[in-house]
Amino acid sequence: MSVRKPRADPGPENQMRIAIFTDTFLPQINGVVRSIVTTANQLVERGHAVAVFTMDVSKLANGQATSDLDARIPVHSFPSVALPGFAHIQARVPSLVGPLNSVRRFQADVIHLHTIFTMGVEAVWVAKLLKCPLVGSHHGFLAEYLNNFGLDFALAKDLTRRYLAFYYNRCSAVITPAEALKQELLGHKMRRPVHVVSNPISLKCLSASASKPELKRRFGMTRPTAVHVGRLVQQKSVGVLLEAFSHLRQNGVDAHLLVIGDGQDRSRLEALGHVLGLTDHVIWAGVLTGRDLVDHIAAADVFASASTTEVQPLVFLEAMALGLPAVGVNAGGVPEIVRQGGNGFMVEPANPRALAAGMGALLVDAGRRERMGDYARESVRTYDAERVVEDFERVYTSVISSCSPQQSSGGL
Repeated sequence: MSVRKPRADPGPENQMRIAIFTDTFLPQINGVVRSIVTTANQLVERGHAVAVFTMDVSKLANGQATSDLDARIPVHSFPSVALPGFAHIQARVPSLVGPLNSVRRFQADVIHLHTIFTMGVEAVWVAKLLKCPLVGSHHGFLAEYLNNFGLDFALAKDLTRRYLAFYYNRCSAVITPAEALKQELLGHKMRRPVHVVSNPISLKCLSASASKPELKRRFGMTRPTAVHVGRLVQQKSVGVLLEAFSHLRQNGVDAHLLVIGDGQDRSRLEALGHVLGLTDHVIWAGVLTGRDLVDHIAAADVFASASTTEVQPLVFLEAMALGLPAVGVNAGGVPEIVRQGGNGFMVEPANPRALAAGMGALLVDAGRRERMGDYARESVRTYDAERVVEDFERVYTSVISSCSPQQSSGGL
């Protein structure tokens, strides 16, 4: 397959054809999917051709309509089955036939993988055989999730980080949304160029349907409200957030906590909330999407998270775009987006009392949280998809220009 070489300023008149490989996609809901959809939609708006290559995740019940994806973007799905013990995760045995033929017909100029697992391995193989430039996106601190498999010890974490560097060395270039994640790769023999490119948010989609007072009346929010959005799993440290809110209540702060999301730890966390005496003060909203999600966040007053594994959390950015100051922990990529005392507060990890103090400082002072909320709204403008996608275009253009048809990515 020949590789086209667009100008350094690609645009609608100089279209690129971009093949996106991912293990997770609509109707699944997570940060990776939302980032892919926002980026792909914006690339198409700018005149490029985009196709998504993924597993057959349509059989999963939890999710949202694929109408979030631009109708001009075809989705090629390949047979897969639920991973034993993880019904929400699809898996498949790597195979070249389907993806290779589909990408060849699409005539991709560049392949962009968003996974190190099955579809990622297939992307490496396809890129090598078609001599197509390969860009890899590294989305998370994967070593921190080894406790899901009983492998939470130092050697396993080190081997995982070394494998990640080995894997992404198969790419022409690597994109990651946080400097902290870039440094982790470089610290484990990463040789390819690593570009820090923000996760994009669509600011034009982040506007509430009514004013905050009207939304509060609609949702029955009669007290200052902190909101948390995310999967209810161990790595998100929602238990620490509940303990912090308990301290807040004990200190006389009359507030509510709105928890949006679902996950395998929900029943355990609800039980913890009951033990902490929070049954009447925590609202478990479950999964919300689209306008309903935006309006619930906009109705709240403060965004809060105790998670230590965030890279560049979209929910932080989206809440800030809706005028909420954020309270998070000084870990992962959070320090790169939360400006202490400006658009929010950062506290020590695993410290419920410190987290309570951060939330309390905002929940009891309407003037302060309004000022910080205005600053939060302004501070996220640089993350708008229209700006961020220009950075993706520059990476694509660079790898296409530097890769001739005789060059290829290394194999696994």
